[in-house]
Amino acid sequence: MITIKTGEILTAYCNRKGVLKSRLSQKTGIEYQSLLKHLRSNTLRVDLLLKISEGLEHNFFMDIAAQLPKSYSSDISLNESLINENETLKEKIKLLETEKNILLQVTGVKG
Repeated sequence: MITIKTGEILTAYCNRKGVLKSRLSQKTGIEYQSLLKHLRSNTLRVDLLLKISEGLEHNFFMDIAAQLPKSYSSDISLNESLINENETLKEKIKLLETEKNILLQVTGVKG
């Protein structure tokens, strides 16, 4: 049986992104002590994981799914997943282009 330690995934994300657990508690409405207990746990109820995903605007479900064997089936087609990823990347490119143009204007360098 596969073991996916959701508490470790959440804690690693918080540490990597500098998310304070007290702030996460406020954003999600999960009491601080309960949140700490959940982060130490190997399992987490789906409703809590969804609440934390919404609070952090991060898809922990996808992080978990990525740890499953590629041979497992899914109702989401690869094409749909790629379309979603493509849209996200397009948005990031627009943002980067805007930032580049601002930097070029500020530094006086012609692009």
